[in-house]
Amino acid sequence: MTPPQIETLVLLAGTLALFIWGRWRHDIVALLVLFVAVALGLVPFDQTFAGFGHPAVITVAAALILSRGIAETGVLEALAERLAGKIRSPGLLIAVLALPAAFMSGVINDVAALTLMLPAAIATCRNASRSPSIVLMPLSYATVLGGVITLIGTPPNIIISGVRADKLGQGFALLEFTPIGVTITLAGVAFIALIGWRLVPQRVPPSNGRHEGVQEYLLQANVDEDSPIIGEPLGEVSTQLDQNDATLLGLRRGSVTIPGASQWTPVRKDDLLLIEAAPDDAAALVKKLGLSLIRPGHSVVPEEKKSDLHIAEAVVRPYSLIDGLTPAEVRLRQRYSVNLLGVAREGTNTFSGLKDWRFHAGDVLLLQGENDRVEDAIGRLNLLALAQREFQLTRPGNAALTFLIAALGLAALILKLAPAAVCLGAAATLLLLTGRLSVRGAYQAIDPSVLVMLGALIPVGDAFDTTGTTELLADLLVRLSGEIAPIWLLAMTLLITMWVSDMVNNSATALLMAPLAIDIAEKVHANPDSFLMAVVVGASCAFLSPVGHQNNLLVMGPGGYRYTDFWRLGLPLQAVIFVTTMLVLPLLWPLQPPG
Repeated sequence: MTPPQIETLVLLAGTLALFIWGRWRHDIVALLVLFVAVALGLVPFDQTFAGFGHPAVITVAAALILSRGIAETGVLEALAERLAGKIRSPGLLIAVLALPAAFMSGVINDVAALTLMLPAAIATCRNASRSPSIVLMPLSYATVLGGVITLIGTPPNIIISGVRADKLGQGFALLEFTPIGVTITLAGVAFIALIGWRLVPQRVPPSNGRHEGVQEYLLQANVDEDSPIIGEPLGEVSTQLDQNDATLLGLRRGSVTIPGASQWTPVRKDDLLLIEAAPDDAAALVKKLGLSLIRPGHSVVPEEKKSDLHIAEAVVRPYSLIDGLTPAEVRLRQRYSVNLLGVAREGTNTFSGLKDWRFHAGDVLLLQGENDRVEDAIGRLNLLALAQREFQLTRPGNAALTFLIAALGLAALILKLAPAAVCLGAAATLLLLTGRLSVRGAYQAIDPSVLVMLGALIPVGDAFDTTGTTELLADLLVRLSGEIAPIWLLAMTLLITMWVSDMVNNSATALLMAPLAIDIAEKVHANPDSFLMAVVVGASCAFLSPVGHQNNLLVMGPGGYRYTDFWRLGLPLQAVIFVTTMLVLPLLWPLQPPG
């Protein structure tokens, strides 16, 4: 073993340890690993940032933009709502929601498909008086499986195709993933709809939302004639309430409602203040400010349809702008003119002591403010709104043009008229030029953390090859397995990929495992595509924890799941996918090398 190989193995072990530790973001870990590799001389200086121009990075970005354009037509969302209707049976409800979502994933990316389906699924559960807990985890897993169906369904597919192009001279075509993708998706959804949903704990009771829980924390208080706050601007009153762990939501003066964010409006006698505060603190608070309580907790929550004091639920996305920050650091009221009423995490709702609450991905936030302000804050903070929008049909010409542009890009890819990065990049550019997607929408669609991670790890992956480390690991695995048949090595590759994907980001898993799979296949004179397809499936089986895939984090808050809930359904689902793959994959991709 050469010194560069030893250094590369240590770097690999350190990379996996940092990813599993999870203290630092995946993109930050990837950058750290890149610069360590440069410092060790494993990556030449002139190749340090070569990964950011790699076709796989461009293809992922273009695919995300194309997905956003299709999603914004609203056609798929309307279809999902109509399909779900008012179904009452849990198994049928899951099947009707999960199957369309899974096949959407193959067209518009797995994360985008879940983002579209999540509000519809929650609304359907409420209409059917079902806990969203039994639907959201199955929906997440279905969209993850559905991403395997096409090249653009999930970033790992694009990465694996890129590795194949680098090492074997040509990447996978758009629909080469479809046979195995459709097979495992149907098997997975069938298992979930018939048996698996019964394994999911119902953490969130059936309800019309989280508004009932906040009701007891909302107060209406009249400003007495001797109140010390008369004449003071709302901004000053809001500051005093903040110091007492309370929040000013607004002021009612006759028939007019003034939002609490209207900083300079002076308080007058007999104004009615809307305040959020812990019930135990209410008496001391109103006495200090010279207020009189009026029917505390009675019908205070504004209706969602009103534009003056709007309430909305939103999920903190992975790597959102507020992930890891507190409300004070975000300055929700000062910057965005919205109030934070409550937070739900792992099935527990919290409505007091939020000043020092540190947001995490998967938290469900209950936001209040003017309608436009709330929607603007959700967009600017990159949150996922859970309230189901009223469907507004896009003009037929607009939707048709979007689908035509997407179809032309995909047709060019299928016919192999140009590389994937060129076909999808051209289609994404046409969406922008024709106004079917705004530039802001395009940039919001791109997940910078994924692109940075890919761009940083691609040169590191090349270093594994150039130092012979990948070949060394493949040789070690083959020797340890003895004289077993290639089919068992295929099974081992699938299991290792599943295991790594559960602990490490699935894109990083694909980057690590795809070169190794090719080398293992070459060592035993097997078809490398069979082993690459095992990596494709394994990288999309991150079901044992919420950290393996973004979709799992997105449903964690709305479903009220705890960290340990995911393996209850995830472990048997992985077993089903493993058995299905091992039965079907050798038939679709024979182990004997072609020719």
